[in-house]
Amino acid sequence: MSRPIQGHFSRSWTLLAAGVAASAQTTRSASAVNNGRMGTSREERLAGNEAMFRAANERMAGWDEVRISEAEELYFCECADPECREKISLHKADYEKVRSDSRHFLIALGHEVPDIETVLEKHDGWAVIEKNPEVTEIVESSDPRRP
Repeated sequence: MSRPIQGHFSRSWTLLAAGVAASAQTTRSASAVNNGRMGTSREERLAGNEAMFRAANERMAGWDEVRISEAEELYFCECADPECREKISLHKADYEKVRSDSRHFLIALGHEVPDIETVLEKHDGWAVIEKNPEVTEIVESSDPRRP
């Protein structure tokens, strides 16, 4: 279930969200020239947005506050909307299951973009989506867990 950030995580979340927003702007600016052509395909741009939120969730996993907790943790929605700031509460094991495949992303319910991804699972307040094969190279190369 998605919820607002409260308590001692608030400052860290605010700083991380600001970093994600800056990354989104950089991604949009950098995509203006792609392999010698102007612009980038919508699918590539949206896959890049989702990969950016996944990277934020990976950075957050290293926080001491998160590592010592066995309760549900908060994760950024990894949807294609670079302005999305929804948080999703779930157990680390559930997130690890999503992360077991580079083409899978964690999103808040209703944040899917049906023409570029497929909903694999729906849960209470969140879903797992799989990116279409056309953007596999983008999501795999941007996966912080891949060598």
